[in-house]
Amino acid sequence: QEKGSTFLQLGSSTEQQLQVIFEVLEEYDWTAFAVVTTLFPGYEDFVDYIEVLTDSSFIGWEHRGVLTLNLTDDPEGTRLRRQLREVSAQIRLLYCSRDEAEAIFRAARDAGLTGPGYIWFVVGTNLAGSDRLPEHL
Repeated sequence: QEKGSTFLQLGSSTEQQLQVIFEVLEEYDWTAFAVVTTLFPGYEDFVDYIEVLTDSSFIGWEHRGVLTLNLTDDPEGTRLRRQLREVSAQIRLLYCSRDEAEAIFRAARDAGLTGPGYIWFVVGTNLAGSDRLPEHL
């Protein structure tokens, strides 16, 4: 880095990520989806923005609900696996922290929800920062 230079790294906003995801969903005619979040800061804005995108669209989106997970009082992941199995959509939009994503995908894998037929979109500005992806992601 040269003397006096500045390094600025920009990431896409949650809204920008969702706009791209909804374009992909539309392109593949995947109109049914569910939202899975944790209590990670910004989750309410995430849910609200999805409602804005779907309500203002001419596409017949089939929003199958919001599942808000609380991972702090379920150390074994038993309730988490049960809650994830109850989600009826094969397309899932997930908003959480990186550590939470690891736990959620571990539980989803254990529940058989990560193989063929399940599509997960993970949204967040905090998911980057490592060259190595956890095995469950």
